[in-house]
Amino acid sequence: MSLRALLSVLLLLIGGCSVSRAYLGEPVQRVKSSEGYRRTVMLAERPRDDLLVIVSLSGGGMRASAMAYGLLEQLAADRLPQRQTTSRMIDQIDVLSAVSGGAIPAAYYTLYGDRLFEDFIPRFLGRDVGAALRRDVLLKPRNWLRLASSEYSRGDLYADFFDRQLFNGATFGDLGSRPDRPFLVIQATDIALAGRFEFTQDGFDPLCLDLSRYPLARAVAASSSVPAVLAPITLRSNAGQCGYVLPAWVDTALGNGDHSTRTHFRASIAKARSDASRIAYLHLVDGALSDNLGARVTLDILSDEPAVFASALAPTRRPRVVYIALNAGDPQIMRIGARRKAPDALEMLRLMGTVPVDRYSAESKTLLREALENWSRQQGAELYYIELEIESLRENPQFAYLVELPTSLVIDQKDALRLRCATREMLHYSADYRRLLEDLGATRGGITGC
Repeated sequence: MSLRALLSVLLLLIGGCSVSRAYLGEPVQRVKSSEGYRRTVMLAERPRDDLLVIVSLSGGGMRASAMAYGLLEQLAADRLPQRQTTSRMIDQIDVLSAVSGGAIPAAYYTLYGDRLFEDFIPRFLGRDVGAALRRDVLLKPRNWLRLASSEYSRGDLYADFFDRQLFNGATFGDLGSRPDRPFLVIQATDIALAGRFEFTQDGFDPLCLDLSRYPLARAVAASSSVPAVLAPITLRSNAGQCGYVLPAWVDTALGNGDHSTRTHFRASIAKARSDASRIAYLHLVDGALSDNLGARVTLDILSDEPAVFASALAPTRRPRVVYIALNAGDPQIMRIGARRKAPDALEMLRLMGTVPVDRYSAESKTLLREALENWSRQQGAELYYIELEIESLRENPQFAYLVELPTSLVIDQKDALRLRCATREMLHYSADYRRLLEDLGATRGGITGC
């Protein structure tokens, strides 16, 4: 008898126990476009001023989590005068788009605010998450029984770990009650359609599901669920049961006959997700596979609903648009072409995922910068485009070795500190960020430890 079959028998023999089932989402009876955790609602609730700040945090395992923490740490230290009070740069973030390893501190900050700087390191960044998950599987009989169920997977165990360790049952409804925090967009990859999926009510509408009751931990787990290592996080579609109507741009894109455009690809995904006869379940994995930079959220808003960003800016003589992109993605494939020896079989399996991700990331950066420049010009706004790339550390003797750190679920604490310090230093030496601080009359805050 196989181990799985034996565990199934044990499960049936335990009186009072029921089969473990993963949470698949709650249906809604009617879509209400004026409610829910969606961009139009949440950005409208933030104070309008002359500064629109968008931050994108990439994937890259614990390396990405440490760098994202360092960036948020510095933004919390930098101060800018605002009338009679002093405001922090972190308080000015309007949209926080995050993927995989970057999504974990992003979600924690959006939920808990400055508590991020008090206990995120001991609760997560300073832990060996891989070892903790292995202990959950090997040493807890309850989890043996749960994993014996065909309706509960390693991905669900991963989500439960996040919930227990970081989020304590919090849902997106809890984020919706915090308009003083950024609008958070966590992204995953829909493996059936090979497309990006975002955990916003706009993303849940075609499925007729209620995001407000969806656990934050499951979104984070989906975004960081590495294929083959962890199982997908699954959603059950209720499409066609809530009166949802596809946006007009979808039919336009599908009807123009040009199948080569990115808009047509997005439209075909939207159409498929709204049809429960085609897509009954969504299986979601690492968001890095479809957008490792977290840049496509901003690009899609600029393409579909540019008025959303315009409405977030107060009418002033010279508004400012700030885009900060942190790329902690694995750059080690850059070395492949410099070696005579071809990659071995294991390395080839790894590169099959990272090469397309890097190519897509390069395309995303080009398209987004062009779109932001065009939109800012139309709004008469000053654009500050700030890119922070781990690859740039190769030229720094103090930090060069950090570029070679593996993407994993554990990081040495000295390396984590150096990544935080390196990220703060990259931000400080960004010409556009220095120009922003000067134009705002802001003061760069120092942080001990670096």
